[in-house]
Amino acid sequence: MGKGGDASVATRVTDGTMKLVGDKPAKFTWAEVKKHITPQDAWVVYQNRVYDVSDWYEHPGGGVIFTHAGDDMTDIFAAFHAQGSQAMMKKFFIGDLIPESVTHKDQQQLDFEKGYRDLRAKLVMMGMFKSSKGYYAYKCSFNMTMWAIAVAMVYFSDTMAMHIGSALLLGLFWQQCGWLAHDFLHHQVFKKRKYGDLVGIFWGDLMQGFSMQWWKNKHNGHHAVPNLHNSSLESQDGDPDIDTMPLLAWSIKQAQSFREMNADGKDSTFVKYAIKFQAFTYFPILLLARISWLNESFKTAFGLGASSE
Repeated sequence: MGKGGDASVATRVTDGTMKLVGDKPAKFTWAEVKKHITPQDAWVVYQNRVYDVSDWYEHPGGGVIFTHAGDDMTDIFAAFHAQGSQAMMKKFFIGDLIPESVTHKDQQQLDFEKGYRDLRAKLVMMGMFKSSKGYYAYKCSFNMTMWAIAVAMVYFSDTMAMHIGSALLLGLFWQQCGWLAHDFLHHQVFKKRKYGDLVGIFWGDLMQGFSMQWWKNKHNGHHAVPNLHNSSLESQDGDPDIDTMPLLAWSIKQAQSFREMNADGKDSTFVKYAIKFQAFTYFPILLLARISWLNESFKTAFGLGASSE
């Protein structure tokens, strides 16, 4: 669990000692917050309040908590959590951020953030985040109908054409299973999250054979920091969906990211050729994605080593 539980009495500082602050919360600069960027030493900011969530691997949402280590999580917290979730944060509170120390945001950035928050509040008031239960009932029923037809085509016919048609229909069924699991596990259908989790397990674990626990942890990280690279090898502030080195690189920076792992500061022979020919290997690599997902799901289910996040 994070180290901020009893921070009202004492505050942890960078040299590992404890600084008594009495009844008043400690004050931290943005530069101090930016020093705590790894899962083992993670500070996050929410509405100018600083929280120590170091080693909080029990976080209900998974490793996504570490994507904003050393950063401001105000907006992403609002996007991911239900009303009232702020109450759980109290035990991790360690002090207040000094607003004047935040010098990396100009007025244009501050105006953008205010505009985004105002827009989100208006969309909530307009009911734009309320789901249509009838629509999802139709989608789930239609998907199961496709499954039943695909099974019947194989059961009642021995012709090759019918079996090929069944395979195509079953492929479409699995594709739709993925997006249904996606929507339910994003909690965009039911207010009570346990219902979304249960339906997501049906469409994901049962119908596709994937661990939705692993997928949800990974996918939450994607939405928290979409299309961003890790800032360092130790941090987890990058999008796991594009963490594909050394097979694929999505930018020049990522293509060169493995150099710091080698003593000579150069790319290995494998990395050189993998990136050079990735335009040709991209689609063949995608064919292995299902095997990768099954492997990660198996590791998660049986606790065999560290599955990817």
